[in-house]
Amino acid sequence: MTNIINIFKNKSKYSNAIFHKTKKIFQKYGYSVSTSYDDRAVLNLVIGGDGTFLSAVHQSEFSEIPFIGINTGHLGFYQEIEVDMIEDFVKRYTKNDFLIEELTVLESKVNNRSFKAINEVVVKSNKNQIVRLKVFIDGNFIESYAGDGLIISTPHGSTAYNLSSNGAILHQSLNGFQLTPVAPVYSNLNNSLKCPVVLPNDASIDIVVSKRDNYHTIFIFDGRELNTKDYKIRIKVSSKKINKLILNKNHYWTNIKNKLM
Repeated sequence: MTNIINIFKNKSKYSNAIFHKTKKIFQKYGYSVSTSYDDRAVLNLVIGGDGTFLSAVHQSEFSEIPFIGINTGHLGFYQEIEVDMIEDFVKRYTKNDFLIEELTVLESKVNNRSFKAINEVVVKSNKNQIVRLKVFIDGNFIESYAGDGLIISTPHGSTAYNLSSNGAILHQSLNGFQLTPVAPVYSNLNNSLKCPVVLPNDASIDIVVSKRDNYHTIFIFDGRELNTKDYKIRIKVSSKKINKLILNKNHYWTNIKNKLM
């Protein structure tokens, strides 16, 4: 086993200062630090906010090496370590005093191309227009949707865009994912669901975009936009998991209380 620590950070001056502090502490305890992804590393450490965490996961191509974050952002729902806890964390890490939890990954297929996301997949317009979509679950036609869009979120992604759209909060330990409508339009033509739908891990969702809306509809994976002329997307839970290192088994509920209420 190596002693390499991969460190990802955003571009803020504050994060850069915390990076230098963190690097010195890790070196003090016998670790070496890499600022580019090294697949021999034992840990992926992310300095920033939730956006930086998501970016690190994508940059590392959904690495199996465990992730943990130092919060220098605003909400920092993924980031467990505060800046005054860094040396205490390194001591605990050296003693293997931590837990590992698995985070669900969504996998989408668009015209035989594969896209992964750990927060959510969003189908919406890039021109602030209504989109009309046909939704199938496990091959069964469910609804003719019209509105601002649809969000398909993981349990840990349920506290992000999904929550802002009146979706439910799903505990990270649950084996499922969620389909949430964004500002649906109700009419005789559009039999849209009025509430989120929670699905089991083995379910699949097919969304077909109407031809009249195809030119302005985009697919978004953790904030990364895909503009395509393809009009169908299939979304399911991937066999891939992200390993997240946690120090406090109650960290999830502490986040809910302190950051969302």
